Formats: sequence, C-alpha cells, structure tokens
Amino acid sequence: MSSKYQPGSNVTPQSQLVQWINEAGMAEGTKKANLLRKIVEVLLHQAPQMVPVYMENILSLVNDKSTDVKRQVVAFIEELSKAFPHLLPKIISQLQLLVIDSVIAVQKRAIQAASIVYRNVLLWICKESAEVSEMQYVWEHLTELKLVILNMIDSDNEGIRTHSIKFLEEVVLLQSSNPDDSDEDFRLENLPTHLPFLKRDTMEEESDHIFQLLLKFHNSQHISSVNLMACMTTLCLVAKLRPKYLSSVVQALGDLHTTLPPTLSQSQVNSVRKHLKMQILVLVKHPSSVEMMPQLMQLLSDIGMTQQEINKAVPKERRNKRLGEIKNGDTPAKRFRIDSPQSTVGSDSNSNSRSDFNIFDEDNPQPIITKATATEDSIFEGLNNIDNVVNLVMSTLSNNLPSEMTSHFTSTYKPIPNSGSKVQKRALAKMLLALIKYEAPAPVMPPLLSDFGTKIPLLREDDEKITLKNAVAKLQESTKDKQIENAVSKLMEETRQEHLKEEERKTKDKEKLIPPPTPTVPKLKQRVKLLKLQEITRPIPKEVKSKLMIQAVDRILRAEKESAIGGAAQIRAKFITIFASSYTSDIRELVLNYILEDPLNRMDLAMSWLYEEYALMQGFNRHPVTLQPKIHEKHDDNYNQLLCALITQISERGDPIMEASKDVLLRKVYMEAPVVTDEAIDYLKHLIAENKSSNLALELLEELCIMRPPRSHRYVAALVGHVLSENEEIRDITLKSCVKIYKQCTESAKKVIEKNGLLYLGFISLSTPPQELFGNRYMNRPWTDELYKMCLNLVMALFPEKEELIMEIARVYGCAGAEAKRCVLRQLEGPLRAALQPAALRPAFTALLHDCPRGAETLLTRLVHILTDKAAPSAELVRRVRELYATRVSDVRFLIPVLNGLSKKEILAALPKLIKLNPVVVKEVFNKLLGLQNPNNEQLPVSPENLLVALHLIDPNKADLKYIIKATALCFAEKNIFTHDVLSAVLQRLAEETEIPVLMMRTVLQALTLYPNLSGLAINILQLLIEREVWNNKVAWEGWLKCAERLGARAAPALAALPPRALALLPPHLAALCPRETPYTPNPIEPLPPGME
Repeated sequence: MSSKYQPGSNVTPQSQLVQWINEAGMAEGTKKANLLRKIVEVLLHQAPQMVPVYMENILSLVNDKSTDVKRQVVAFIEELSKAFPHLLPKIISQLQLLVIDSVIAVQKRAIQAASIVYRNVLLWICKESAEVSEMQYVWEHLTELKLVILNMIDSDNEGIRTHSIKFLEEVVLLQSSNPDDSDEDFRLENLPTHLPFLKRDTMEEESDHIFQLLLKFHNSQHISSVNLMACMTTLCLVAKLRPKYLSSVVQALGDLHTTLPPTLSQSQVNSVRKHLKMQILVLVKHPSSVEMMPQLMQLLSDIGMTQQEINKAVPKERRNKRLGEIKNGDTPAKRFRIDSPQSTVGSDSNSNSRSDFNIFDEDNPQPIITKATATEDSIFEGLNNIDNVVNLVMSTLSNNLPSEMTSHFTSTYKPIPNSGSKVQKRALAKMLLALIKYEAPAPVMPPLLSDFGTKIPLLREDDEKITLKNAVAKLQESTKDKQIENAVSKLMEETRQEHLKEEERKTKDKEKLIPPPTPTVPKLKQRVKLLKLQEITRPIPKEVKSKLMIQAVDRILRAEKESAIGGAAQIRAKFITIFASSYTSDIRELVLNYILEDPLNRMDLAMSWLYEEYALMQGFNRHPVTLQPKIHEKHDDNYNQLLCALITQISERGDPIMEASKDVLLRKVYMEAPVVTDEAIDYLKHLIAENKSSNLALELLEELCIMRPPRSHRYVAALVGHVLSENEEIRDITLKSCVKIYKQCTESAKKVIEKNGLLYLGFISLSTPPQELFGNRYMNRPWTDELYKMCLNLVMALFPEKEELIMEIARVYGCAGAEAKRCVLRQLEGPLRAALQPAALRPAFTALLHDCPRGAETLLTRLVHILTDKAAPSAELVRRVRELYATRVSDVRFLIPVLNGLSKKEILAALPKLIKLNPVVVKEVFNKLLGLQNPNNEQLPVSPENLLVALHLIDPNKADLKYIIKATALCFAEKNIFTHDVLSAVLQRLAEETEIPVLMMRTVLQALTLYPNLSGLAINILQLLIEREVWNNKVAWEGWLKCAERLGARAAPALAALPPRALALLPPHLAALCPRETPYTPNPIEPLPPGME
C-alpha cells in the first residue's frame, strides 16, 4: 500500500479512500474488516485532514453484524480520542453503543478502549480548547458509560468482569491525587475549577468509593481465580501509584491469604498464592512501603518464605535500618545534617522580628524554622508533629485572639471538610510560608459542597447486604435526578425564549402603519341583477380538478415553517391527515413522499395519518359526508397498506439520512401503531430470514409480545420459529427473548412457546432431520450434534421455568436413537443440576421415578446421580430405585447413586457386577463405599474390613481375577482407610477361612510392603497354612514361597516346620535358610568296631 502514494503516482489517498469505502459497503465479513482496517490506516496516518469527511462512514458501522468490523470501529474511536480530541462529542455516544453490544468480544474491546478514552477526555478538558457545553456533553456521556461498565463487574462473563476491573483501576488512578514526585501526564490538580459540572472533591471521593467496591469484590467468597488475580494486580498497582491506599491493600492481601475463596481448586489455589507472593514482593520494593514493612514481611513469612529470602527481597538501602526500627518498635525521626541551615539557626527566642520568628516551640526537638531557612516542606513536616501544632494554636489563642468575633469572620467562615488531610496541611504550610516571607498569602477558597448527586454510595464494612449492584443502582438513580433537573432547566429556558419572541412580534405589529382610508364613491340607485352560478361558470374537467387539488395539498405541505410561525401547525397536520385518508391515491402518495423526505421530524405526522386510517377502519366516521370515502373502499386495506408502506420505505429506501435513523423510526412505528397487522409481522420475519437488521427485528418482536399482551400469542408465533435459525447469533437472541416472554406474558403466549418447544423436541426421534431445520432450502443431511442442539435449545431453556417438561423429555428420549440420547443427556445436565440445587425430590421428578417411560432408564439413572451427588439418598428414593432395579432396570450402574442406602447383603451381592464396570466407575463405587464421597458423614453399610474380605471371597466364576485384583489395588491405594489394624484384621479373617482364598497370599505380600511390622502376623499365617498342607495348592504355595522369600531369615521357623516332602519342593535359596542338623562324626582316637575297617 505504501507504493501507491509515492510522488508521481496518479492515485491519491482521497480517491483510494472513496474506492475502499464503496467496496466496504458491498462487502461482508472478513473482507469488509480488512477494507476497514486499510481505510482507518490511511485516514489516520496519510490523510488526517479527511477525518471529519469520512468519519461518519466508519462510525455508522457500529451496528454491523460482523464482530471484526465492530472491533475495528472501536479501534478507530480509540485513535480519534488520542489524535483528534476535538471530535470527542461526536464519538462518545458511539462508544456507549459498542460497550452494550450483544457480542462479548466487542464488549471487551470497547471496555478496553473506554479506559484510554477516559484519560484522553480528562486531558482534553484540562486544555479547555472547546466550549463548555461540548465538554459538559462529553462528560455526562462518559459518566453514563462509567456507570454501565461499573455495573458489568457483576456480569456472567469472566472476561467482561476482568476488563471492567481494569477500567475501574484507571478511574481510581485518574480521579485521585497524584504524589508530588509522580511523572504522570495527567494530574487531578490540573482540572479547571470553574467548570460547573466537574468538581475535584467529588471526583476524588468517587474514586475512594470505587476503590472500596474493588476491595469488596476482591474479598468476595465466590470470585473466580482469574478475576481474583486481576483484582489483586489492580489493587497493588493502585497502592504503588497512590500510597494513601497502601494500608487498605495490605490488609486485603492479608485477609485473602487467610481466607481464600472455597470455590477454587487446588491448582487455582497454588496459582493465586504464587501471584500473591509476587505482588507482595513488588510492594516491598516500592519506596512508599516503609511504614507497612512489618506487615508485608509478616505476610511473606506466612506465605512460606524464609527469613533469608525475605532479607534478600528487601532493598539493601532499607534492610538494616528497617530491621533495627522493627526491633525497637518505633519509627526513627528525620535527621538533619550538622552543617544544614536548620542546625545553625540562632536561638534568641525573645526577638519579635519576623526574621527570627519561630513557628514551633524551642523545647521541641524539631528544628527551628526562621525566615532565612523556612521552606514549604519544612513547615509541612513541622505540622505533622502534634506537639508543634498544639503549641502553635495555644500561642495564637493567648496572644493574637481578639476579644470579640469580627463581622468579617462571621460572614466568611465555613467549616473545613478535609481538615487534617495532607492537602489541607499543604495549604496551611503555604499560608504560613507567605506570612513569614512578607508575602500576601494566596486566597484559600473554601471547598465547594460536594455534588452528592453524582457520588457512588460508600459500602460500610459492617453492612454485608449492600452489594455492587445496590451501589450502581443508587448512582443511576441520582444520575436520573440530575438529568431531570437539567431537562427542566432547558425547558424553562426555551419557554422564556418563546415568550420574548412573542413580545417582539406583538411590538412589531403595533408599529405597522395603518393604511389611509380609500375615498368612497356615492352609490347610484339601480336594479340589482341576480347572477346564476350555473350560467356564468362551467364545470372544471376532472383532470384539471385533480391537478389543482394536488397542487393545493402540495402548497399546504410546503407551508410547514409558515404554519409553525402562525401557530397553525396542529390544524395543518389535521388537514393533511384528512386529505391523505379521504382522497385519491395520488394525494396519499404525495403525502407519503413528503413524510419520507425528513422522516425524523415528520414521523408524528405519519402517526397521525395512521391513527386517522385506524379510526376509519373501526367505523369512527367523523368527517362530513362529502369527505367520506366511497362505500366500496376497504378501510382495513388502506390502514394495512399505509403501515406496510411506511415500514418498507423506512427499511429499504437506502437514503443516508434514513439509514442513520432507521432503527429509531421502525421502533416508533411498531411500538406506537394502534394495530400491528399480520403483513407487518411477516415483514419482520423477512428481515430476520434475510439477515437484514435481524437484531432489531427480534427486539421489536420481543417488545411487541411484552407491551401488547392481548395479541402476544400471534407475535410470539413469528418469533419462536427462529430458534431453528442457522445463524447462531439469531438463535441465541431468540432463545433469550422466548424465555423472557415466557416469564412475563399471558398463558396463551406460554402455550404457543411450549407447543413449539415440544414440536422441536420431537424432531430428534425422527430418522432424518426435517426440512424445518433448513429453512426454505431442500437438503438431505444426516443428524449431527449441532442439529440435535438446535432442536433441544428451546425446551432446555424452558425446563427451569416448568419442571413438568421432564416427562415429555423422557418420552421422546425413550424413542430416540443412541446419538440423540447422548446429546439429550449432555444438554440436560446443566438444567437438571440447577433445578435440583437444594437436592430435594421435586414432584415432577417423583412422577418420573414412579412412571418412567420405556427406554428412558439411562435418563432416570442420570437424574438419580444428580439427586445424590451432594446429599445422602432419601429412604423413598432408595426404595424406588431398589424396585426399579428388581423389575425393569437390569443395569447395576443404576444402584451406584444409592449404594450407601442399601443393606450390606445387597451391596455384597452386587459387588461382582460392580467391579466389572469401567475403571472410573469402579473408582466412584469404592469412593462411596469407603466414605470418600460422604459429605454428610452418614453411617456406612459396609466397613473397609468387610469390603476387602468380600472381594477375596468373590467366586472366580462370577468375576475374573483381573477385576478382583484391580479392586483390591484400589483398596490398598487408600492408606488412610486401610491402616495397619484394618489389614491385620483382614489377614486374620482370610487365614481362618476353610478354603484358602486365591488372592490371600498376594494380599499378605502387599500388606508386608505397606506395613513391614506385620511380619510376625505373616509368619503365623505361613505356619497356619503348613497345617493345611499349602504345598498341595499350587497358587497358594507360590505365594507362600514368595512370602517366605520376602521375610528372609525371619521365615526360618516356618521353613523348619515344613515336612520333608515340602522341603524337597523348596528352591535352593530358601532351602539354605532352613536350620541344619549337625551330622555324627566318629572320634579318630577310638578304635573302629569290628567289621568297620
């Protein structure tokens, strides 16, 4: 693009802009966004002089359906606020529309831009380069925008909440006083003081309120981890840049460390603590944290940092000094250099001259301030000492206080609202310095009364019921009062101007010259001849009459300004409506075209005409007989034709003026028309189907349903069908509108919504998707998850409002295929959990348990799972589940939710089937049986000891050994439950069994691995098994040998007890452990017996 504008190129930026703007008007989606990006780039950086010309073309795209286009518009508004602040009155309202956009991504980008625009507006106001009315207009819109974003901190979307927090951070920083050493480009002190709508004290107090709201949000127990870390970062940044908030932030961080929100998972807790540690370290290194160093170091210690790490984190120049102060328990006073002016001041306290005037007492260890050494900082530092202030006040009262209060003091004195604050001390220091230096002190104006109408209400710490929304509601209410007051003032001013104009007009009429009387001629007596009109005139042709009539009406139409000046505007409007409703179609067309030339200003005339047609349609004949329409004319057709003509012309005329106000005009016609006909409703359906102003059409249908209850059942029928739209945005808006209408409208409208919801629900039981899902296009497509969701959306949205729909869902579920069932379970999960939040068995769900349709058993199983997820199953629920399992539901998974409500015998009988299930399900079963999912601490029907013994005694014919081994492994994994004592009891019981369990020796080996001190019990078991001839059982003998091998030398007694035939079966390394008998060796000195040589 850069090559197009080199010197010598024939293409100018302006012509290229025109071409791109025309192409963007015809483009859609990504192409349109790319063109808009090029337009903005060239407009801002290569042809900035053309910004006022083409700005409206870009801002008009705030209602575009493409998300990328609207985000580009937001970026353009942001850049305009930086480079062209004088255009802020034209762009601030567009930013408001984007902040409340229905698309989440657009909202987040608009909130992000609002932070920058907020700062740029304040900088623009500081320059005072615009008129006061323009600055007030921008500030009022910016205040409304601030309220909207403040309300979004309670949004359902996490990203919007995060961006709202960052915006409020910017507001707090901009509306609070900067430290003296701050190098920020904006300071609150730079704001003009003469502007009536802008008060520094009010803004600073509002920032304090917003800061308190952020603290309240930070300490909320239901905040998400992302919002928590964002709010933590914001508070720490505010504390760094505004040290007056540091103590509150440190206190909030300490509270967070001690009481983390219970909704966080373990990984989120780790992330939050890590982030907390990083933020505290940042505060420790900040220069303003000296006073809060003990609390910060204690927090770091509580988090887990060692003393060496803490010392390393503290800045070197403050480390030793601060540690010494903490040990001594006090804060060191400021030291002065010996050669400083403060140390060389004369000590003559009796001198009364100003050069030797001492502000503070000599006995005070603070330095003495004289004329030569006095500075604002030294006086300010002295005022921070209580003894100095007391001595100064007492000295003034005793020496300088007059005997009587002066009249000047009585009339001018006002209480100081911010006494004791840093600002007030600084002002007092300036006055004292001027007094010492022989200078007239600058007049200190008493602070204006704060404009309480624009304050955000402060949240008291002891008032837990006040939430962010309460504060926002109060602020919005106070803002409305201010808007009403402004409107009344404006109306009074307009009335006064009209009165002045009327007086001026009367004065001019009086000054007009009276014409001289005309001379009269004496009348002659003569016979008067009677004239007959028919003889001296002839009838006017029809064509001429029609032409003259049209010209007359046209003159009346063009006399708008004259009729307003003469006070005949209402009479003129009445004539026009009568002509349009009672005469020919040419006049109707003439009046309609006149209205559409300036629809914004002439819409009231159009509505008067519409009501006139309505009166004729209802038979209210109020016209003279000569003006009555012909008998054969259909009045309802005229009304319908006029209404449809107004709607279609406003929507499709394509006039730039019309396009800019199309939404307002259509809303006015539909909301104020006496009757909205079926053809007008069909046109709204057409707009939605063609994706032209679909959002507006959906909003109009919703408002018609709510605002016109008698006909709401007809309007909702046109709306509800769009829940099957292929456009996801249209589906979502329609779904929300249907739910809102269902809550507020009449029973007839509710029945229409329910009927359609059940109709769409029944689609999922069909083998192929019906054509209603594809609109007017004929398609033959298989079922997909997206199509299933489209059919389920409406009934799932209505389910929380009417739980009886669960029976209808179950009936359709029983007839549907496997894929449809899976989709129903996924979609129903959220509404079911919301409906069963108190974990109570509702009547609708009780009916489903008593009369479950065929094929809906899995749905019923999911329902029982949710009912017992966070509460113990009731006796009624256990009884009903037991009956269903015995009669209808053969799947053992149906018993899992109520396992702890069954008897020990029933659980052990179902155990072989349970351990065959999916490993995840088996894990859930054992968690229930072992009490790991037992929030209410109810009595467990099976003890861990009995459970492990029962697993060993399962018949291998009922369950393979691999399932039993996996089940026992799950038990051994829970070391807190299967302790030394539990395993000891289990082994003893297994050893007492008549038949050796197959997995007994495996369990002995696992027990030795977990608890080596069970070796004594293991040796006893080995000896007991010798008595049962364990070598005859191959599996048990192998386990016996492994156990002896594990015990080593300690197994020698058991090995010694083996009979010879068992000893022969021992492997060599175990046989070596057996104790050997000493063989007999003859004495070599003794002679051998005879025959032994």
